[in-house]
Parts: sequence; structure tokens; C-alpha cells
Amino acid sequence: MLISREEGSWFFLAALLTDQSLVSDEPFQADHCGSCRACLDACPTDAFPSAYVLDAQSCISYLTIELREEIPTALREPMGSWVFGCDICQQVCPWNQPTGRVGVRQAEEPAFSANSDLDPLELTRLFAMTDDQFRERFRRTPLWRSRRRGLLRNAAIVLGNQQHQAALEALTQGLHDEEVLVRGASAWALGRLGSPLARRALEQRRSLEAEPTVASEIESALDMPAASQDEPGVTSA
Repeated sequence: MLISREEGSWFFLAALLTDQSLVSDEPFQADHCGSCRACLDACPTDAFPSAYVLDAQSCISYLTIELREEIPTALREPMGSWVFGCDICQQVCPWNQPTGRVGVRQAEEPAFSANSDLDPLELTRLFAMTDDQFRERFRRTPLWRSRRRGLLRNAAIVLGNQQHQAALEALTQGLHDEEVLVRGASAWALGRLGSPLARRALEQRRSLEAEPTVASEIESALDMPAASQDEPGVTSA
């Protein structure tokens, strides 16, 4: 990631192929970060062990997009409501503040605008989509990078973090999904809900689950503190 004194860091890196001989720039020497620790201190998963060093395996963008396995338990709650990627380190960077030295500009290219029907993303609806419906909806979007199982895994964790009881039906459906990743994340999320209905769903699935990793998630979820009652809530993120 680079910082431009004129544009901050909200820009794309690209390569240009040419048959022309170009004069190379001198190595970049200036340090425009100074003693600032904004990104280090703001990262929810402590993915910056030191200045200029990123532990990619702890980065929420890596966890939600590139990781093909279970998200480590210790990093699930710090994920908060990030379903796909994370921009916290960029959001807190002084070089990206509209009121700072750099006047950050809004992109004018329509292709870079968020799809109105995906912003915000209704998480509970994802669990009712078939493979064909999911592929048709997301095949030509960046969300396809994590595939259906990855996106549902992320959605389950976010719903578990939000702890809205209205997500119960969707998470129960996820608990019976054909994908191991989805079942495991849904079990964890139901444990976070902690309501009597959520615990009942976990207990019912416990007698059916044959995958050891999911069975372990169910047991851990049932060990979480129980909530006193079901409460209504919203499910979008």
C-alpha cells in the first residue's frame, strides 16, 4: 500500500506495459507516517505487530476474502460487522481525512460505485439462496472471490457478533448447510445468540452432526452463556 501526498492512499495500483525506455525514479526515502500509530491502534485484530509490518493472517481482509478455512475463534468477535474486507486502517489514516492536508476525492467512475441492492447487504437472505441463485447474483461481483461457503461463513460470524435474535432462522438453516464451513460458523453464531431457541437448534443438530470440527463447534457453542429470553432485532449489515 502506498501513500500519495496528493491523493492519500485511496487509489488503485496498476502496471503499464510499454516498449519505451524509461528513466527510473530515485528510491523513495521520505517517511510521511512519522510517529503516527492510527492504523496500528485502530486495527481490531491487532494485525500490525509493529510499524510497517502487517501480519496478513490476522487481517480482516485476509480472513474474510482469502482464507478458505475456519476463521480462528479468537479473531471472530474482533471482526465486528465486516462481511467482506476491511478498511479501518485506511479510514483512520490522517492522509485520507477530507479535512486534512489532502483533499480526498470521491471516485467519479460509475463502475466503482456500490450496487444499491448490495449496500447494505441483507445477511439473513443469503442463507436461503441456492447455489445457482448465489452464482447468478454474485458471479460478476468482488464478493464471488470468497465463494458461497466463505461469504456465508462471514455472514454467520457477523450475525453472531450482532446478536440479533431475528437472525435465528437463518443461522439455524446455516447449521444444516451442506458446507462444513457454514455449519461451523453458524453453530458459533447460535451460541453467541444464547437464547433458548438457539440452544435448542444446537442440541438438535448435535445428534445429527458427523463432522468432528462442526461437532466441536456445537459443543463450544452450548458452553457459551445462555441468554434469558429471545429479543427482536434487525439482521442487515
